[in-house]
Amino acid sequence: MARQALVLDASVGVKWFSAKGEASLSQALAIRDAHIAQQALILVPDLFFYEVANAIIHKEFIPLEAAQSAIASMFALGMNVVSMSSDLLGASAMLSRKLRVTVYDSCYIALAQKYDCPLVTANPRHQKETSVCEVLPIEKWGQQ
Repeated sequence: MARQALVLDASVGVKWFSAKGEASLSQALAIRDAHIAQQALILVPDLFFYEVANAIIHKEFIPLEAAQSAIASMFALGMNVVSMSSDLLGASAMLSRKLRVTVYDSCYIALAQKYDCPLVTANPRHQKETSVCEVLPIEKWGQQ
């Protein structure tokens, strides 16, 4: 069975480390576990690490040591990290203007478009209808 490729945005990654009050936590953990079991192939732009780290470091209920451990854990997952390139950032900039989202948000969309796979997100700004790529709200992951 081929591994299902998918792009995750930071809104999903944050759930792995910030369980307190997180909706759709079970789906986020199931995606992570599917990746570990080699049933899914997670693709992320390098921006993912900065965004997740920023979100968890500013959640004051997470002790600093736990946040630092979470950061190390992200790298240990062995996700496929795509470094930003001129082409990818150029596509992101075009999509940003076209879709009226930030360049940061459009990086995930551009990556999903490049690899022709769904973008799984808990970010409502990504959940707009778009013909650019399949956008899958996290609640629907595993149901397709």
